[in-house]
Amino acid sequence: MKTLYQPTIKVLLLSSLDVFIIGAVAKAIATTVTYPLQTVQSILRFGRHRLNPENRTLGSLRNVLYLLHQRVRRFGIMGLYKGLEAKLLQTVLTAALMFLVYEKLTAATFTVMGLKSAHKH
Repeated sequence: MKTLYQPTIKVLLLSSLDVFIIGAVAKAIATTVTYPLQTVQSILRFGRHRLNPENRTLGSLRNVLYLLHQRVRRFGIMGLYKGLEAKLLQTVLTAALMFLVYEKLTAATFTVMGLKSAHKH
């Protein structure tokens, strides 16, 4: 006789507050890590930068690295995160609410369809 091994799957039940907090923390980390590059991208997009000292066009990666270096020289390391507070307020609340609404809609959909929901709300 052949026995099949079936792993036990544990379902983690999260409250609405848990989902909101997880979404907020995840977005805060992502925004903080990528903010310096978003800032440089914005500078490049709107042309608010001077050309390098040799007045020549650089490749995209070199432009980014040059602008990051210039920002650090002008404002210090914290200059890479200038304006982060406003960006965090905007993006973290939006993402956390989106996660929460998604979870609520998923639970409601399961309920309407008559399926057992793996969500606790």
